[in-house]
Amino acid sequence: MSKVVQVLPFSDIPRVKRGRGIVNHLIASKRIGAQSFHSGITFMPAHTAVPAHTHNAEEQVTILKGSLKIVLDGDKEVHCGVYDSTFISSGVRHELINEKDEEVHALITYGSSNVTRTFSDTGETVEIGSDKDRFEE
Repeated sequence: MSKVVQVLPFSDIPRVKRGRGIVNHLIASKRIGAQSFHSGITFMPAHTAVPAHTHNAEEQVTILKGSLKIVLDGDKEVHCGVYDSTFISSGVRHELINEKDEEVHALITYGSSNVTRTFSDTGETVEIGSDKDRFEE
């Protein structure tokens, strides 16, 4: 395996518009040579939500700014404030909801570089960050 070291200034990293005003700032992915994880910082405007979905990989969410409600398996709610984290096993249905008037910034890391999202409402599975990985307005 070749050694890869990259400095990733925030102003230079790719931004993926997901819909609903939600933007993911892509940090580490296959695109830059990551082989075993995928990460990014997601900005969620006030009063927005990432719809219910599952992943094929483990997920860790850490709140950097604001507060977030996470609904797990449709009925368990957890509330996370600044620097609170969650660990979500692969296959666990979850929804991220910003109920506040403040934007949320969340660092999200997946335990694979080949991450998919399966939308609970439609059953559609898409690759994270692909053109199909969008949240309808």
